Amino acid sequence: MNIDIANMLQKTDWIQHFITALSVFLGAFLAYQLNLRLEMRKAKRQMRGNICALSTQFYLNLDDMLEYKRNILDKVKMAYENKSMEAISMIIRGPMVSFDFNMERYIFLNDCNRCFIPEIKTIQSTFDTLRCLWANYTEQMFSAKPLYMQGNQSIFDDMYKKFLSNYNLYIKLCIRLYYLEKHFRDCYLRFFNIHYFDDKDDENELKIKMDKYIPNALQDNDFIKISDYFDKHWCPEHTLWKDIKYHYRKLKYRLRGLKIYFFGRSKPKSKRKSKGKK
Repeated sequence: MNIDIANMLQKTDWIQHFITALSVFLGAFLAYQLNLRLEMRKAKRQMRGNICALSTQFYLNLDDMLEYKRNILDKVKMAYENKSMEAISMIIRGPMVSFDFNMERYIFLNDCNRCFIPEIKTIQSTFDTLRCLWANYTEQMFSAKPLYMQGNQSIFDDMYKKFLSNYNLYIKLCIRLYYLEKHFRDCYLRFFNIHYFDDKDDENELKIKMDKYIPNALQDNDFIKISDYFDKHWCPEHTLWKDIKYHYRKLKYRLRGLKIYFFGRSKPKSKRKSKGKK
């Protein structure tokens, strides 16, 4: 029996080189996957911190606005209803709240629900409008008070109408804030609840406060419809069927990319018809 030792050594060297190359590739691939997982975990932890901070800010703003309504606005409204001089003597500056923040930090909310960013923008613009309206109202009040004291009764009714308009807008803003805070809690429970908290007690507490300070506020059909529309646009929850559909879409996209790479992008049908007519 003749044994080709040289040929066997060559095959052994080739196998060793292959195993070495494969080991290096697998090591680099696993290191890349591990680093990617760590980066994703770090990013999710940052997003969780951002949404908690934003939700807390909106919650505190709503709480301050409800207190301001009860302590200031409701008293002014009662003074108007009683035809009291005090109504056009109280300066309204609005609650000490702020809705200014860096929106770029919260773009990830669009992946959770595409309604978040438009709703936050609406609240910001409404608050800015309301702040300007209160400033104009206070400025007009300084000129209205001496006219009323001189016997001009209609000026009192005009100021009451302006106050009611601003007052109703203020209430609507409070209701929007309540529903947004509710959606923030839903978002946390859906995507960031790593400690498996159940915030039903906090939700009930806020609901009771809203019913107490703004009676029948949560029965407003317009805001119920807005909330229902919001709930229709949550990012799909992680299920087996969703995973299958995701990988199917991914496969179609990759195959379409390969087709374009080798054969180019096909021309639109309208151009094909126009060439056929010629």
